[in-house]
Amino acid sequence: MTAEAVGRRRGPGAAWGRARDALVRVVGERATPARLGWAVAVGILIGTSPFFGFHLVICLAAATLLGLNRTVTYLAANISGPWLAPLIIFGSVQTGHLILTGSWLPLRFEVFRTIDPWQFAEAWLLGGLAVGSTLGALAGLCTWRALEIHRRRHPLPHDPIEEKMAEVVARYRPMETRVWKYVRGKFRHDPVYRQIAGLCPLPGPVVDIGCGRGQALLLIAAMQAGVKGIGVDWSATRIEKARRAAGGLPSLAFEQGDIRSWPVPAAGTVLLIDVLHYNPAPAQDELLRRAARSLAPGGVIYIRDIDAGAGARAWVSCLQERIGRLLGFNRGTTLCFRPAAETVKVLEAEGLHAAEVPATTGLAFANVLLEARHAGEAARKPQAVAIA
Repeated sequence: MTAEAVGRRRGPGAAWGRARDALVRVVGERATPARLGWAVAVGILIGTSPFFGFHLVICLAAATLLGLNRTVTYLAANISGPWLAPLIIFGSVQTGHLILTGSWLPLRFEVFRTIDPWQFAEAWLLGGLAVGSTLGALAGLCTWRALEIHRRRHPLPHDPIEEKMAEVVARYRPMETRVWKYVRGKFRHDPVYRQIAGLCPLPGPVVDIGCGRGQALLLIAAMQAGVKGIGVDWSATRIEKARRAAGGLPSLAFEQGDIRSWPVPAAGTVLLIDVLHYNPAPAQDELLRRAARSLAPGGVIYIRDIDAGAGARAWVSCLQERIGRLLGFNRGTTLCFRPAAETVKVLEAEGLHAAEVPATTGLAFANVLLEARHAGEAARKPQAVAIA
């Protein structure tokens, strides 16, 4: 057990304080228009389901697993309030009956008196999914679009990290639309980039293993001008995109290579973002050892991956990765998900101390960001970044 866990206050007063803090975090969650749109869509889907009395629990579980705003999700689920519940139930049962039998359920008293309860429940459940998906998709799209328009007219307070993200996205805009939209989507929806940017300035040179299109290294370079860095990835296409985006930045280089055998150069910072689980456990351990041994004094490793020890959230995350591999989005020859504790154990054997970096926006699913430094070196807290 960690010192933090040991030192946690106990008793009624502490429980109240933790409940109050949790409420503040839930209500104050910051989210993009797209994520709020998804929260509305998921909430309505849950609200149209026949599981009355359990909507709150289902909303909290689903929103936590999907990294959505829990308050908005539950508010959207209240579409099934007393004023609309009869219409939703009627529409769901009729839609389900139409799907199952090809005809509407006759509106006669004797039909409802003699219908098989299981057939009625099946029609309600199936129809609820159809009605909820349709209403949720429409409401989610409207929410997303309305918030996009509102934020253009009434921008949020100045955010230096968001400004630098926009600069990086602009470097990809001369390429295919799908490329720059992919980078923009990663910045908007994956909190790890904001986490890394918030930790700048980082010790250089920065080595990004499995760099993809190079967006993480380019964001770091935008946050701290002149930093030296090198990225490696198996895909020649992605490396070509990264090199094009880094045009005019002579301090950055990108190489095509196999990370399982690529010699990690001396580094101040090593990034392993969503890389380890595409390799068997022995290859993961070897890569971690090479990364650890490459660190200069005062250096740091940042590892983001799925924590297979996170219970149900890990199961959802692993399923998402397997579907992505099946559809061809991810290349890995294997998928090997491990508890974060095993990664920490390997790093500790190399003389490093590893700890989780607190998330400000909440990592989706079971992803965690680990920070590893040489034992005895004080962990640096995230700090405000002076923008050049």
